[in-house]
Amino acid sequence: MERSFRITVDGQVFMVTVEELDGAQPAQPVHQPATAFVQAASTAVSAATVQASATPVQGSVVSHLGGTVDEVSVTVGQSVAAGDRLATIEAMKMKNAIFATSAGTVKSIEVAAGDTVSAGQVLMRLG
Repeated sequence: MERSFRITVDGQVFMVTVEELDGAQPAQPVHQPATAFVQAASTAVSAATVQASATPVQGSVVSHLGGTVDEVSVTVGQSVAAGDRLATIEAMKMKNAIFATSAGTVKSIEVAAGDTVSAGQVLMRLG
C-alpha cells in the first residue's frame, strides 16, 4: 500500500510517497526534527555513492552531490566515529551534511570551505 506525505524541511515543502512492503514490521514513531531525516538520507546516499564508485578507494569520503563546500568540520589527525559530521556542502540554497560512514582517523582533506565540488569527488580520506 502506498501513502503520500508532505514534508517541510527548512521551509521547503517536499511530497514523498512511501510504499509499505509485505511482511515488514511497522516502524515505531520517533519524534525527531526533520533535519534528522535529511541527515539519515544524506548518510545513506553518501554510503551508496562510495559503494557505487567505479574505482573505490577504501576510506575515501566523496560528495554525493555537486555544490560548494560550506564547512569542513574536521582536521587531519582527528578521530571520527560513524555518523560524525565531516563537512557541509551547499547546493541550491540547501546545506547538506556529509557524515562518516565508519570510524577512523582523518588522513587527508582534499577540499576547503568555498571550493566547488562535483558529485563523486573525493572530499577527504579516512584510515
